[in-house]
Amino acid sequence: MKKVVATIVAFSIAVSGCSAFVPKTQTVSAVCSEPDANLQVNGQMYQGKAQIEAKRNKSVSIMCTKAGYFPAQKTIDHSLSGTGIADIIGTVFFLFPGLGLFTAGAWNLDETDVSLPMMKNEK
Repeated sequence: MKKVVATIVAFSIAVSGCSAFVPKTQTVSAVCSEPDANLQVNGQMYQGKAQIEAKRNKSVSIMCTKAGYFPAQKTIDHSLSGTGIADIIGTVFFLFPGLGLFTAGAWNLDETDVSLPMMKNEK
């Protein structure tokens, strides 16, 4: 019986808060269909395309603008990652994995490669 308890305790410590060990950011690539368009990602300005590091647990706002074109906009949301789900399941058996749910590593951005098509304004 002692071996079983020791194994369970060792296992719970080994997998406790796995999300805490996942990087807090994800790489997001954004491209406007017009190479000389102004690209804005979370308030930061770029020209045509950008590759940024975004927090996993925050939404990302992307917008392309150019004179003579309608603005193109997209928001990338976040959802619970597989590691976060594993932490939830681990919490059912042991308390420690629940700590990982409070970290950014428990989440994933829904998209990491975004292409925004821009339409000409015929006015």
